[in-house]
Amino acid sequence: MNGINRRSVLLAGLGVAGAGALAACSSGSNSTPALVDPFGAVVAAAEKKRKGTGRTQQATLTAAAAMLDLGGGVMAKSWAFSGQAPGKEIRLSVGDTLAAELSNQLPNRTATSIHWHGIAMRNDMDGVPPVTQQAVRAGANFTYRFIADAPGTYFFHPHVGVQLDRGLCAPLIVEDPEEPLSYDDEWAVCIVKTARRVGWCA
Repeated sequence: MNGINRRSVLLAGLGVAGAGALAACSSGSNSTPALVDPFGAVVAAAEKKRKGTGRTQQATLTAAAAMLDLGGGVMAKSWAFSGQAPGKEIRLSVGDTLAAELSNQLPNRTATSIHWHGIAMRNDMDGVPPVTQQAVRAGANFTYRFIADAPGTYFFHPHVGVQLDRGLCAPLIVEDPEEPLSYDDEWAVCIVKTARRVGWCA
């Protein structure tokens, strides 16, 4: 024998179970993780450092079932923001505040969220359930409000299941007022690669 017997296996199993029980006791009776307090001192201190213009841009994003035109006369039942995929782009200047109201009209009591991909922002607006917020339940609204203080091309999408793959995504353009804009035309292309669930805008 190589030293492994029934007693060793049982003792190892008891050790693992005991460690699990101790971890459960130390975490307290509430199994729901505490989220960042949006009115707490940490958030207030971080937001105070952000340079804003004082301007606020409003947007309404309705997540709902939609018929999507895949081209060549092919229509597909899916989900989208305000009936189109990718959704209509949001464009604002660096330092502006975005106030985007998400209206969750998804079927089958499906919860959702919006994650603002690539943007540094206050944690409670980052839209990653259950880490930074609770998912927005079906039939409910939630307003995301943050200062977009870094210019660039970004995109936004849910962080729940495979909702991005269904078509819930759209570009977010944060313009730099000091950029010369010396080009003839500009195209924002939003690509969702469902095989590996990768989405990006350029």
